[in-house]
Amino acid sequence: MHVLRLGMVVVAVVLGWPSSLWAWGDVGHKIVCEIAFHELNDTARAKVTELIGRDPEFQSFADSCIWPDHPKRRRVEHFLNVERTVATVTSNECPPGAAPCLLSAIQSDVAVLAGSASDEAKLAALKFLGHWIGDLHQPLHVSFADDQGGNKIKETGPCDYNLHAVWDNCIIAKVLGTDPQEVALILHEEITDVDRAKWQGDVEDVHKWATESLQITRRADVRYCVKSGQTCRYDAQRTTFEGGTPEKTAHVDQQYLKAHARVVRLRLQQAGVRLAHLLNKTLGQ
Repeated sequence: MHVLRLGMVVVAVVLGWPSSLWAWGDVGHKIVCEIAFHELNDTARAKVTELIGRDPEFQSFADSCIWPDHPKRRRVEHFLNVERTVATVTSNECPPGAAPCLLSAIQSDVAVLAGSASDEAKLAALKFLGHWIGDLHQPLHVSFADDQGGNKIKETGPCDYNLHAVWDNCIIAKVLGTDPQEVALILHEEITDVDRAKWQGDVEDVHKWATESLQITRRADVRYCVKSGQTCRYDAQRTTFEGGTPEKTAHVDQQYLKAHARVVRLRLQQAGVRLAHLLNKTLGQ
């Protein structure tokens, strides 16, 4: 059993949805792509390395996966907003009036990576795809528009920001650590062949991965929403958050961070394995 060292809290400044939102924060995105890189077959790894070698800014695939956030590129494609009555994402189509979205972004960049004749376009698609798969597995990126995925929910305790930032950064920094390579190595070593067989899927399955995030988002112990029948309300008094009204506060303490670290570990591992599987099928044949 590995003992994970505690790290300093790194909390990104989040000003709005989607203008400044960083899913998982830089550390989480690097962990996902570092796990994926170790999961690639030889052909796909060589192609990824070749493409990254053309990049003027990044020297590793893991580092390149933060590129869509610095500055924010294709802003509306970093998340999936659903209605508060929705509990299952049933297709890879964006909800009515919400296209493009995270679902369409993944499909679009898989297609570019598979079929473009331009290495420059493939490089951009590779960096976007690494980021999108990470975004999809951050539970609060499959959520509700009115509260901006938890940005409009204050939190108490050691994270000292908002509920979205708790899941982006604080759980990782406080419990898993702040060194992406170190954390990725530990998480990768825990993944079994049974896990791989259970988690892998094709681009047609991205809505199922979105449903996994949404189901976490709607859990009572996450303290994101209050379930009333099929509706996940903002709080007991309000169905949605309205601008200009007081934000609710979610209680977050060390017990909360420790309990949900298990969920975060799993989502990072699943994202890494699934990203690698998509890249193996796209680049590794």
